[in-house]
Amino acid sequence: MENLLSVIGYIGTGLVIGAYAPQIWHLWTEHCSAGISERAYALWVLSSALFLGHSITIGDAVFMVTQLVNMIALAIILVLARRFRNQICTAHARQLHIQEQFR
Repeated sequence: MENLLSVIGYIGTGLVIGAYAPQIWHLWTEHCSAGISERAYALWVLSSALFLGHSITIGDAVFMVTQLVNMIALAIILVLARRFRNQICTAHARQLHIQEQFR
Protein backbone atom coordinates (compact mmCIF):
# COMPACT_ATOMS: atom_id res chain seq x y z
CA MET A 1 0.00 0.00 0.00
CA GLU A 2 2.82 2.38 0.86
CA ASN A 3 4.40 1.76 -2.56
CA LEU A 4 1.08 2.57 -4.28
CA LEU A 5 0.83 5.84 -2.37
CA SER A 6 4.36 6.76 -3.45
CA VAL A 7 3.48 6.03 -7.08
CA ILE A 8 0.40 8.25 -6.75
CA GLY A 9 2.61 10.96 -5.25
CA TYR A 10 5.09 10.73 -8.12
CA ILE A 11 2.22 10.91 -10.62
CA GLY A 12 1.18 14.10 -8.82
CA THR A 13 4.74 15.39 -9.22
CA GLY A 14 4.49 14.67 -12.93
CA LEU A 15 1.31 16.72 -13.04
CA VAL A 16 3.14 19.57 -11.31
CA ILE A 17 5.76 19.47 -14.08
CA GLY A 18 3.01 19.39 -16.69
CA ALA A 19 1.36 22.42 -15.09
CA TYR A 20 4.52 24.52 -15.14
CA ALA A 21 5.68 23.48 -18.62
CA PRO A 22 3.28 25.68 -20.65
CA GLN A 23 4.17 28.78 -18.61
CA ILE A 24 7.90 28.18 -19.00
CA TRP A 25 7.49 27.38 -22.71
CA HIS A 26 5.51 30.58 -23.31
CA LEU A 27 8.05 32.72 -21.47
CA TRP A 28 10.95 31.10 -23.32
CA THR A 29 9.51 31.09 -26.83
CA GLU A 30 7.44 34.29 -26.83
CA HIS A 31 9.61 36.37 -24.47
CA CYS A 32 6.33 37.47 -22.94
CA SER A 33 6.00 38.22 -19.22
CA ALA A 34 2.39 39.43 -19.37
CA GLY A 35 0.45 38.46 -16.29
CA ILE A 36 3.45 37.20 -14.33
CA SER A 37 3.60 38.49 -10.78
CA GLU A 38 7.24 38.25 -9.72
CA ARG A 39 6.27 38.86 -6.12
CA ALA A 40 3.79 35.96 -6.13
CA TYR A 41 6.29 33.60 -7.74
CA ALA A 42 8.99 34.66 -5.27
CA LEU A 43 6.62 33.87 -2.38
CA TRP A 44 5.85 30.48 -3.94
CA VAL A 45 9.60 29.76 -4.10
CA LEU A 46 9.89 30.66 -0.41
CA SER A 47 6.91 28.51 0.52
CA SER A 48 8.33 25.59 -1.48
CA ALA A 49 11.65 25.99 0.34
CA LEU A 50 9.83 25.84 3.67
CA PHE A 51 7.84 22.80 2.56
CA LEU A 52 11.08 21.21 1.36
CA GLY A 53 12.61 21.73 4.79
CA HIS A 54 9.55 20.15 6.38
CA SER A 55 9.62 17.19 3.99
CA ILE A 56 13.31 16.60 4.74
CA THR A 57 12.54 16.72 8.47
CA ILE A 58 9.78 14.12 8.19
CA GLY A 59 11.71 12.07 5.60
CA ASP A 60 9.04 12.12 2.88
CA ALA A 61 10.85 11.44 -0.42
CA VAL A 62 7.85 12.15 -2.67
CA PHE A 63 7.25 15.50 -0.99
CA MET A 64 10.98 16.33 -1.26
CA VAL A 65 11.01 15.63 -5.00
CA THR A 66 7.81 17.62 -5.54
CA GLN A 67 9.16 20.63 -3.69
CA LEU A 68 12.46 20.47 -5.56
CA VAL A 69 10.52 20.41 -8.84
CA ASN A 70 8.43 23.35 -7.61
CA MET A 71 11.49 25.36 -6.64
CA ILE A 72 13.29 24.70 -9.93
CA ALA A 73 10.24 25.50 -12.07
CA LEU A 74 9.41 28.61 -10.07
CA ALA A 75 13.02 29.81 -10.23
CA ILE A 76 13.05 29.35 -14.02
CA ILE A 77 9.80 31.30 -14.32
CA LEU A 78 11.18 34.09 -12.11
CA VAL A 79 14.43 34.34 -14.08
CA LEU A 80 12.61 34.40 -17.42
CA ALA A 81 9.98 36.87 -16.17
CA ARG A 82 12.73 39.25 -15.05
CA ARG A 83 14.65 38.74 -18.29
CA PHE A 84 11.57 39.52 -20.40
CA ARG A 85 10.05 42.08 -18.04
CA ASN A 86 7.52 44.40 -19.72
CA GLN A 87 7.61 42.41 -22.95
CA ILE A 88 4.33 41.19 -24.37
CA CYS A 89 3.49 38.80 -27.18
CA THR A 90 0.91 39.59 -29.84
CA ALA A 91 -1.67 37.22 -28.33
CA HIS A 92 -1.55 38.96 -24.94
CA ALA A 93 -1.41 42.38 -26.59
CA ARG A 94 -4.63 41.56 -28.47
CA GLN A 95 -6.28 40.35 -25.24
CA LEU A 96 -5.32 43.57 -23.45
CA HIS A 97 -6.58 45.64 -26.36
CA ILE A 98 -9.94 43.79 -26.34
CA GLN A 99 -10.24 44.16 -22.54
CA GLU A 100 -9.55 47.90 -22.75
CA GLN A 101 -12.31 48.31 -25.34
CA PHE A 102 -14.85 47.01 -22.82
CA ARG A 103 -13.77 49.31 -20.00
